[in-house]
Parts: sequence; structure tokens; C-alpha cells
Amino acid sequence: MNTLEFKLPDVGEGLDKGLIVAWRVEVGETVAADQIIAEVETDKAIVEIPAPVNGTIVKLGAAIGAELAVGDVLAVFETNAPSPKPQTSEPQTSEAAAPTEAPERAAQSAPAPTSPEGMPAVESQRGSVVSGVGRVKASPATRKLARSLNIELALVAGTGGRGQVTREDVLAHSQAPTPAPSPSPSRPAPARATPAAAARPEGEDRVEPLSGLRRQIALNMDMAWRTVPHIFTLEEIEATRLVEARRALNEDRAGDAPRMSYLPFFVKACVAALTAHPRFNASLDLENERITYHHRINAGIATATPEGLIVTVVHDADQKSLNEIAVEIETLAALARERRVSVEQIRGATFTLSNYGSYGAWMGTPIVRPPEVAIAGFGRIREAVVPVDGVPAVRTVLPMVVSTDHRLNDGEHLGAFLSTIIHYLSEPVRLLGT
Repeated sequence: MNTLEFKLPDVGEGLDKGLIVAWRVEVGETVAADQIIAEVETDKAIVEIPAPVNGTIVKLGAAIGAELAVGDVLAVFETNAPSPKPQTSEPQTSEAAAPTEAPERAAQSAPAPTSPEGMPAVESQRGSVVSGVGRVKASPATRKLARSLNIELALVAGTGGRGQVTREDVLAHSQAPTPAPSPSPSRPAPARATPAAAARPEGEDRVEPLSGLRRQIALNMDMAWRTVPHIFTLEEIEATRLVEARRALNEDRAGDAPRMSYLPFFVKACVAALTAHPRFNASLDLENERITYHHRINAGIATATPEGLIVTVVHDADQKSLNEIAVEIETLAALARERRVSVEQIRGATFTLSNYGSYGAWMGTPIVRPPEVAIAGFGRIREAVVPVDGVPAVRTVLPMVVSTDHRLNDGEHLGAFLSTIIHYLSEPVRLLGT
């Protein structure tokens, strides 16, 4: 029998660690190659980790709730396989499920995570670890519900069979009356109290670690803003015909079909511009002094989730119809909000779009995501007074900002790229020919 240490693989692009959410196996269990053995939460999704070989589990690398770095031992196998299969399989996404009794036994056999002071740890509202008591037991679905209700799981009494906090516990806690604050001891009023001092609110600041998706966003944005010399251009597009085209398409859609948003139009127009101006569908590798002009057009879509933005990817957007793009965007957005996107669905973007107008914003400054060299942002469509043949007139306008990496593209290139997008969005019937 051979002993194999199976190390945590790279479960996402640019990610360096994962949180053990659930074990699907226990020590002593015999498993087959590619059988799912664990669920790991990364900064972007919950992924399932398959076994690399046939064998018997002799050790689990960490308890539920512990974080492992990529390369740390996830599990140890005894196997007859002469040469274990390399750890190249892509982890698969998983719907959040409550841990079974096997993970509990695994948790008892592995040390609980500790704080720097050596104290046991407790999970905060967003799944991070802070000093205090043992980690709260709860399924990912229950944690998500607690986050949406702004409830600290550590304050909820668990009634599950193993002491875990259930969905019903969270709902009951949210409906419980808030106890009245204890009266503070009386203090003599200052001799010359000012209105500002009298109105000062009581309470304490809340401090929580920068973790999870928000940590990954912070690191990415810090690197992008420090390393990419941005240039921006803002234009307002006459959008009357765009609004009419979308309205006409939605009038013809079946009752149960999802309504068409403006975003698929934006994607199609950007695809046409990227085809005409391939220097914007590129990657810049300054370290090796190399530019890659991509033959595929993979549109990254900035998607809002409760934890922050996740960029999902519509691969080969130039090969898809307006309706196909609309359906795929909606599917990816639903998966992103539930943190169930696969690694493939967030990897490989060559150009990114941000539709911040859907949140009511008029104008933004989208930041390029290296190694990409450009990004387009679209604001809220509204009526505005604009000059028409020298006369003020009310028109429907769409604000758009395009940012690009000045190391590759100049103002001349940016202006031409922007003009192509305007050409298609101002007369969206032209998109039928793309």
C-alpha cells in the first residue's frame, strides 16, 4: 500500500486559499477516484473537490471551518495505485448543503482554528474568524440567510441535532423582540454642554477582518489602480432607438420568458467594436514585454452579489445571438449571487463590461482588470437637454465610459473604439448584421 498526501489544488484563478465547508467522507472510508470528498469555499464560489485516486481515507487535513492554503494537505490516502493521477481536475461547483455526521467526526479529530492569541475562534457574520469561542456550526445556506438578515450567527442558539444553527433558528432570532437597553448610570451634566455633545450617539464601532470576496476585490483593485495607467473617455449616446428596440423585443416575449435588459445590447455593440479594433481585445504582459491579441471574444460581466462584484464570463460572445447572450447573462448572474459559479464561468475574460446604470448610477470610472487592457461602463438611461441643430431639445441619452491601458492604447485608438460602439447602440438594428 502506498500513502498519498493529496494537497489542496488551485480552486480558482488567482486564489490562494479555501475554507472547508463540509466533508463528504470520514476517516476509514474507501473512496473511488473522482468521488467528491470535500466542499471548499473560495473567495468566489463553493467548489467540490474530487478524490485523485482509489483508496482509503486515513487522515483529513483540517476541521470544518478551517482555512487551508493551496498546497496544504487536504487528505491522506492509502492506495494501491502505482502512480497517482495528477491534481489537474477542475473542482466542481456545489449547491450549499448542511454538513453530515461524518464532517462532525472529522472536525473532532482535527484542531479548531485559533486566533493569534491562541483563543478558540468563532465565525463572524460573513464567515470569517474572530477571537472568542468555538466556531458556530451552520450550513452555507443558513450562513447566507444570516448575512441577508444582518444577524451574527454567534448570537443565535442552535437547536439542530448536533448543536448546529438551523434556518429556523435564524428566522426565530430575527423575529425575537430586541431587549430594551439598560439605563446608564446618571452623570452630572457638564457645566457648558454644547448641542453637539448632547446629541452624540452612544455605541461602539464594529471591526471585522477583510476577508472572502471583498478581500479578493480589494487586492485586485489595489493592484490594478497602482499598475495600470488609465485613460478614460465619457460619451452620451442618443438612445431613443435603443429604448424602442428593447421595448419591442419585450412586447413579443412569452409571458413566462424573462424580460430583455439593455446589457445584451451593450455586449453585442462591444463585440462589434472589439472585432473592428482588436487592440482592445488583448492582454498586456509587461514583464515579458509581450502583447496577446485574442482570437476569441470572451465578455466579462461585472455581477453584483451581497458579498461584492463577481465577474462572470460569456465565452465566445461573438458567436452568440442577442437572445442567447441575454439567457446566459441571466443564468450566470443567478449562479454568482448564490456563489455557485464554476471556475470556468469566471475565467478567461478578454474584455469586461459594467452596467452600473442598473443600480441607478449615471456615471462611473470603471477600472481595467489586468491583464485585460480595456473595460466599458454604462450608466442610467435618462432624459436630458441636448443641442439638436443648434436648438435645445429633450432626448433620451445613455452615458458610457470606456477605460483603457495607456501603455497599449492612445487617445486616437480610444476615440475610434468608442465611435464604433456609438454607431451600433444609436441604431441597434445594425446589430442584426453582426
